[in-house]
Amino acid sequence: MIKYFAKPLFSYLIASCLFASCFIVSQADAADPFTVTGVAVDANGETAIEAQTLAISDGQLRAANILIERLTLETQRQQSTNLEVNQEDAAKLIRALEISNEKRSGSRYLGDITVAFNPIAVQSYLRSRDVQMISTQARPRLVLPVLSGTSLWTENAWLSAWRGDTFSHALTPVKSFAAKNGNDALISAAQAVSGDMQALQKVGQKFGVTQILVAEVSYRTGQPSAIVTDISIESGQRREFGEISGESYSLLAKKIVTTLENDWKNASISVAGKAVSTAATIRFRSHSEWQSLQDSINGSAQIQDARLDALSKDGALMTLTYGGDFARLKNELSFKGVDIKQDPDMGLVLFKTGRY
Repeated sequence: MIKYFAKPLFSYLIASCLFASCFIVSQADAADPFTVTGVAVDANGETAIEAQTLAISDGQLRAANILIERLTLETQRQQSTNLEVNQEDAAKLIRALEISNEKRSGSRYLGDITVAFNPIAVQSYLRSRDVQMISTQARPRLVLPVLSGTSLWTENAWLSAWRGDTFSHALTPVKSFAAKNGNDALISAAQAVSGDMQALQKVGQKFGVTQILVAEVSYRTGQPSAIVTDISIESGQRREFGEISGESYSLLAKKIVTTLENDWKNASISVAGKAVSTAATIRFRSHSEWQSLQDSINGSAQIQDARLDALSKDGALMTLTYGGDFARLKNELSFKGVDIKQDPDMGLVLFKTGRY
């Protein structure tokens, strides 16, 4: 595995590191939405250095456009005439690069690259094109990939499609598991499909998540299709995404995550012109509960600003500025395990689901 500093003189960088391991201290492995993983590169050239330079230049360009698609709304991309990243722009946006699975000959180079981008540079690029950047991530969810007629806890191609860290960098991060880490006593495929809340809570506690994605695969159309349901095990809220199809298991997994991301972006985007500032009362029973509520508020894509005005042992007064759509705010927070209601005397009241 080789890591590089990102430099404008990319061919010089490749040449200097072609036959050595050039390590850097970077955040390329952090599960942030500004990192694109698993970009396959393959190119031919008159020399090994030229082949590698061409392959990675093409890979970083594709990674940049993957990132732009991840962080923007489809409607805004369609309206923009100059959003697609070119080679020069891509080099300016990159923070770090990591190469793995290298294979080379005298004239051909293959490998996989992970590219970490500079958030400030990306935001500046999008602003210059009047496109809004959405980089707030949803909380991680655990996928339960159900393959009809097979135990959840048996290694199979559908489970393997979710392996690796590809989906940990999504706006809707998805975690997977190894078959050896559970059994039907924890949760069975039938319980996952039926939405057995007690079993879902057990598996959520084991893997440290409060959101479960159930994806049941079948071959109804000659290619894998999955019935997809997203479940909050704190509030019990379910989001049905219906049936999603893909040409292969790996492409189906990517399509499901893209569907989740698009839904998240459309549900969480705020319209600045409709922003509302209002008093809010935060109710809690412990310091840890207060911290959890703070995390939910600070991580909300709808809430643009949160000011703490007063704090006691069981409550806090805050001034919140949000996108103006209360239904969207309520829906987003519900998936974070937070209930919110409007009170004529106290303004907005926020508390952990089921507490009051």
